[in-house]
Amino acid sequence: MTMKKTITFVLFVAFVLAGLLACSNGPESREKAAVIGDMDFTFCGYCGGWFVLVDSVRYRAQVAESFRGGNTPVWIRFKKDESDGGKVAGRWIIITSIRERK
Repeated sequence: MTMKKTITFVLFVAFVLAGLLACSNGPESREKAAVIGDMDFTFCGYCGGWFVLVDSVRYRAQVAESFRGGNTPVWIRFKKDESDGGKVAGRWIIITSIRERK
């Protein structure tokens, strides 16, 4: 390969990798419309978290006090909580950001 072709190839690979890395945030990093529902009394009364409805799927999560209450529309970013088997089976999520939806 000539020097010019080698440089062109390296630049092409660098741009492809940069493009792939820019798109690798995944669906959990995007803001989603959600509704904070009622308190989940399943585990131990008041420590069961709250039901959160995202895209017709009901999750459980700990929610900031200012957003607690029945049918509160919010925007959230979240990731799945896979810290133990019970949380995986119960569809627990960790809310990384939350704001009011108007």
